[in-house]
Amino acid sequence: MNKTNPPLADNTLITREATLADDQALRELIAVPMTTKGIQISFQREPSYFQASDIVYRHKLHVLIEDTESQKNVACYSNGYRPCYVDRSVQNLRYAGDLRVDHNYRGKSLVKVLAKHVKQTMHEPNYSQMIIFDDNHAARAAIQTGKTGMPDYYDEGLIETLSLTSTGAKRKITAFLKQTSKQSHLQEIRTCVAEAKHVPAMNQFIADMAEFYNFIPAYNFEELAQGHRYFSGIKLSDFSLYFKGEKLVGMFGLWDQHSIKQTKILHYSSVIGIFRPVYNLLTPITKGMRLPKLGNSIQYHVLHTLMCHPQDLALHHKMLEDAYNKSKQQGVGVVSFTLSHKDPRYQLNQFYKGERLTGMHGFISYEGDPRPHFDKNLIPYLEVGRI
Repeated sequence: MNKTNPPLADNTLITREATLADDQALRELIAVPMTTKGIQISFQREPSYFQASDIVYRHKLHVLIEDTESQKNVACYSNGYRPCYVDRSVQNLRYAGDLRVDHNYRGKSLVKVLAKHVKQTMHEPNYSQMIIFDDNHAARAAIQTGKTGMPDYYDEGLIETLSLTSTGAKRKITAFLKQTSKQSHLQEIRTCVAEAKHVPAMNQFIADMAEFYNFIPAYNFEELAQGHRYFSGIKLSDFSLYFKGEKLVGMFGLWDQHSIKQTKILHYSSVIGIFRPVYNLLTPITKGMRLPKLGNSIQYHVLHTLMCHPQDLALHHKMLEDAYNKSKQQGVGVVSFTLSHKDPRYQLNQFYKGERLTGMHGFISYEGDPRPHFDKNLIPYLEVGRI
């Protein structure tokens, strides 16, 4: 059991905005191990925390809490923003994430100091989008129990991140798709790899999709073509486009983020350790995710802008099949994406195999509930590679 430090006096804690000189301290706090299903994992941001956050924010705010007595960095969080389509118009949207507290320093006075800083800096916009996955017990406790001085949490609904390892039984999906009303005529759809000439259509497609989805990052794919750091690890030729006649009706990008973000295996329970080789041998049959050797990273692709009309389940399924096959060709065979439970496309997840992570999507604010301002008819959109 961790030895807990005595309660800290507020005046020994200082809160400050992190600079490039704090990169290593941030990487160490982020990498604090967590255990899930008998596997100890560590979320890492190598070689640079700031480089990894290039893909999350256009305006960064990374914050450290330092204990001046021990000269130790004891907590961090981020609360920058990026432009998104909010109710069909482009606005800056904050995203609060990467809240980490050193295990030895978990206590009220630290939360109070942290909350004070959030209150001072959360303006324009004065609320933040937030996602808390079910296994992040510390963040859930801090937000949901309304700890001293923390902002109010306003729940929007459940989301699911699926790291897909098989698109399931064809027969069942075909039968299900026949029952759904609005579908593409897939034989009329042609697909191609994105090129520079497609950029204006891709930008327009995102604006069109803002008629159905809320909180889509307001992309300018010209930046993708130019290799902007907001698109680190992905290039134009990683995108597949789907056209019906001349109209772009679907797209996704296959994004390998391992050059900036890693999920490393630190420890297996004895049972998993013994059976791992057998489990991996059976994955072609079980369709499970392969477990790497200790010290190695889990391999997967993230899907960027997995988008089509929300009712076009047939096209969504076709795009996922194509993404999975492309990932497999690259020796990975795992594609990760996040959908709101309110998204009609989420219905298809019941047929797919893979690792599921359920979470809460919501907002934090000191200045009232932002939810009444949002159009209830729009479906929350979550970009898995930027959360």
